[in-house]
Amino acid sequence: MEPGSVELCLLGVMPGPGLLFGLMLVSAIVGGYAARLVHVPRVVGFLLGGIALRFLLYAVFDQVEGSDLHERLEVAAESLGVISDLALGLILFTIGGTFERRNLRAVGPRVLKIGAVEMGLVALFVFVGCALVAMIARSPHGYGQNLTLALLLGAAAVATAPAATLFVLQEYEAKGPITNTVLGLTGLNNIVCIVLFHSIFLILASLGAIKTTGPLAGHLWLALGLTTVGSVLLGIVAGTAISIIHAKLPIAETLLVFFAMFIILGAGEQWLWEDQGVSYNFLLTALAMGAVFANVAIDSQKLEAALRTVGTPIFAGFFVMAGYGLHITDLERMGWLGGAYVLCRYLGKTVGCRFGVRWAKGPERADGRLGPGLLCQAAVVIGLASFVERYWQSELASQFATVVLGSVVVFELTGPLLLKRCVVQAGEIKAITLLHRGAVTTEGTSIVRITLQSLWRLFGLHGHRDATERAQMRVEHIMRTNVQFIHAAATFDETLHAIERSTYSHFPVVHEDGTFAGVIHFSDVRDVIYDPTLSELIAAVDLADPDSVTVPTDMTAAELLGVFTDQNVGVLPVVEQAAGKRIVGIVEQRDLLRVLHRSQDAR
Repeated sequence: MEPGSVELCLLGVMPGPGLLFGLMLVSAIVGGYAARLVHVPRVVGFLLGGIALRFLLYAVFDQVEGSDLHERLEVAAESLGVISDLALGLILFTIGGTFERRNLRAVGPRVLKIGAVEMGLVALFVFVGCALVAMIARSPHGYGQNLTLALLLGAAAVATAPAATLFVLQEYEAKGPITNTVLGLTGLNNIVCIVLFHSIFLILASLGAIKTTGPLAGHLWLALGLTTVGSVLLGIVAGTAISIIHAKLPIAETLLVFFAMFIILGAGEQWLWEDQGVSYNFLLTALAMGAVFANVAIDSQKLEAALRTVGTPIFAGFFVMAGYGLHITDLERMGWLGGAYVLCRYLGKTVGCRFGVRWAKGPERADGRLGPGLLCQAAVVIGLASFVERYWQSELASQFATVVLGSVVVFELTGPLLLKRCVVQAGEIKAITLLHRGAVTTEGTSIVRITLQSLWRLFGLHGHRDATERAQMRVEHIMRTNVQFIHAAATFDETLHAIERSTYSHFPVVHEDGTFAGVIHFSDVRDVIYDPTLSELIAAVDLADPDSVTVPTDMTAAELLGVFTDQNVGVLPVVEQAAGKRIVGIVEQRDLLRVLHRSQDAR
């Protein structure tokens, strides 16, 4: 066969963008189900599904002699960039919502303190570690250039992948102070990384330490302004616009405008870079947009709920694409410099969060756990690697990309596992969520199995199993253990401050030994006229209702539903035993209803 014929043949059999994305969604289904079977986050299954798909395509099409297979697979994947832009926009928009006013008052000062120490130590550890390795290895590029490379690596190490972090927390329905802190730090990490990296790069370029050519060379300060302040301003305008549209249009039409806005913003960033050499930063813009929407929009939860539903196939495809594009071969070429980057970033995140938590005095159970939960790294640093390769005229640009992209393979596959461990050990994941990892639900399960189960129930062959499953569901499977209770001795001001920061409407009060003192109901204190003289005279125990109902950990779900119905409350304190007084957590009515709803769907 002639070479030209081979090329035409290949063009005929190679999967196009549509077929490739369809294969990616199939890989997402297989990878997600496999992840459930081995009890790991689904994002890991999606990533591995993407890696497996790429190897499979290589194995199938590599038999065509003379084909440039790698380039053709890259071109097919690049045409799906609009899906990546949309997914990243949705994810950064959601994380931007953590900067809502009430949440900022609750965890903002703490996040800033922890983040300052964590980011400072990460950048310092990576800079020093990479610089020392370069010196010991006697790199031929000179002392100044090696320091420049180490400085850029230190700035890039600050970023935490928003996509993997948010997806894992949502998958396991994590909720609590550590979850809020992780989300806040993720947003802060990316803001600081984007601003810090571009500032360092452009300042060094203006000083001549970095040689750059093309349109960027003549617009250094304009590029810095657009990448930082300009991106935030654009996000504020876009967030305000979508808030107005959200209030005026039905949710279906709002989603159309919302998706169009993110697709245009994602494509516009790349177009401006290629045509003008300057542009805004899409990720920073999406973060600012989400923060504005969370603070300005009326009934913002309505859009968030819709996005959580329609975004599932987009997110699944995005993570498979991420796995498909992982640079596995860069692992072999990272060398000692890459090893230093991975090790120092891990140490910086872990040690930085440990000292930051101690300085900020909380949250509880975070000491030693929080740092490993921030190791996911992907989208932001991949963009930085592309930026450096395009605009740094040096051999070190490719070395920067090799180290960063190789580390993405390590952190994207291990980071979700460590994040899951972080929130599980913190007690912010309900036990039932972990127990149901291998259970059959309508989310991602076989329609054949669901249909057969319905047929069995039609003939009365499934009733015993249903009754058994309902009987096995208990409070200990639904409760959350990492809850910040109000101490009985807390002053009136401290009690009001705790109520203001909480998302609940009922607040358990405990004595110093952890025993139950009562419950403060929001309805009892919302109409109280604040009197400064009461600040030191009234304690939390004086406001608590000691006769409030508690439930034991071994109470069944059916009995718990009856208690919620009788008491007409949204939250109940959980004690170790029916006659015990030691509080071990809380259980929410909406969590119980969600679990019962899923159990009913599964039968």
